[in-house]
Amino acid sequence: MTSAGAVVAEDVASRDRRPYYPQLDGVRAIAAMMVMAFHFSQTFVPMRVLMLGQTGVDLFFVLSGFLISTILLKAQHARWEEVRNFYIRRSLRIFPLYFGYLVGAALLGAGASWWFWVYLQNFPMALNLPLQGPNHFWSLAVEEQFYLVWPFLVLFLPRRWLAGAMWGAIAFSTLLRILVVHTQISPFYLTFTRLDGLAAGGLLALYLHLGQLSRARRYFLPGAAASMLLLVGGAWASHGQGIAWVQVTKFTAATGLYACLIGWLLTHDGGFVNVLLASRPMRAVGQVSYGLYVYHPAIIGIIALHFAGFPLAVRLVAFALLSYGAAVVSFYGFEKRCTDLKQRLAPEIPFERAG
Repeated sequence: MTSAGAVVAEDVASRDRRPYYPQLDGVRAIAAMMVMAFHFSQTFVPMRVLMLGQTGVDLFFVLSGFLISTILLKAQHARWEEVRNFYIRRSLRIFPLYFGYLVGAALLGAGASWWFWVYLQNFPMALNLPLQGPNHFWSLAVEEQFYLVWPFLVLFLPRRWLAGAMWGAIAFSTLLRILVVHTQISPFYLTFTRLDGLAAGGLLALYLHLGQLSRARRYFLPGAAASMLLLVGGAWASHGQGIAWVQVTKFTAATGLYACLIGWLLTHDGGFVNVLLASRPMRAVGQVSYGLYVYHPAIIGIIALHFAGFPLAVRLVAFALLSYGAAVVSFYGFEKRCTDLKQRLAPEIPFERAG
C-alpha cells in the first residue's frame, strides 16, 4: 500500500479502509506524557531537562499534520464528499470533550472567556491579554484553525504544487517567528507561527503517498541528531523560556527533530523501537491521549491541594494514575459514544474510488 511496508496495519479483507500506523499511537502517548511531565515539573519540582517536555506539543503538531494529510490525500478525487466527512469526523472527535470540559468547568464555577467557545483563545494569549479559562487549550485552537484551511489546500491544490505549498508554509511560519520576535506578540501561541510543525507532518504524508519518503531515510537520524543538539542547547541556554531568539530556534529545532523521527519510523519496518511503540500498553495510552492532555492540569490542581504533604514520588504516581483513569473513563464513557457515530454520519470513502 505504501513504501513503509509492514508499518501499515491494513485490513486484509478490504483495501478501502484508512491506513493505520500502530507505532504512531505510541508516539501520541509519548507526546502526551512529555507535556504532562513538563506541567508536573513546573508545579512541583522545576527541572531544566523537563523543560523539553513542552515540545510534546510540537510532536502533536507534526503527528496531526501527518495523520490528517494522509486521510485527505487518500480521498483527493472525492473532494467535496471528503471535505464534508472530514469536518463531521473531526467534530465528533474533538468537540464533545472540548465543550464538555468547558461546560463542566463553568458548572463548577470556573467558566471560560468567550474566546474559548469559538476556538480563538490563542490570540489574546499571544497578545498577553488577561484571559480566564484552561490555558493549555491554546494548542487545540491552533489545530482547529489549521483544520479550517488545510483540507482545501490538500484536496483542491494541484498535486504538482502541493509540496511547494507545504514547504512555503514552513518557510512562512519560520520567517514570521523571526519578525514577531521584535514585537510584544508571543510566537508561542499563534497558528501562523506554529504552522511549520503541522506542515512538516503534511510533507511526510505527501512524500509517503507518492512513494518518495524512503529516498530520504538515510538522512532522518542525522537530521534528528542535529535538531536535538540545537533544541537541547537552546533550552539549556534559555532555561526553557525567555530569550526570544532562542524561542524561535527552539520551535524550528523541535519541528525538525520530530519530523525526522516520525519519518524514520515510517521508513523502517519492524525493529525494537517500532515494536515498542506499537505495543499494547503504548497504544492504550495513545488512544486516550486527548483526554490526558485535556484533564491533566486539573489533576495537577487536585494533587497540589490534597497531596501537599506526600513525598514527590507519591504525588507523581497519583498524578499518573488519576490522569490516566480520568482519560479512560472519559474515552469509553463519553468520547467513544460520539466517535462511534462517525461511520453512520460520515462513512469512509473507499480508496479505490478516491484514486
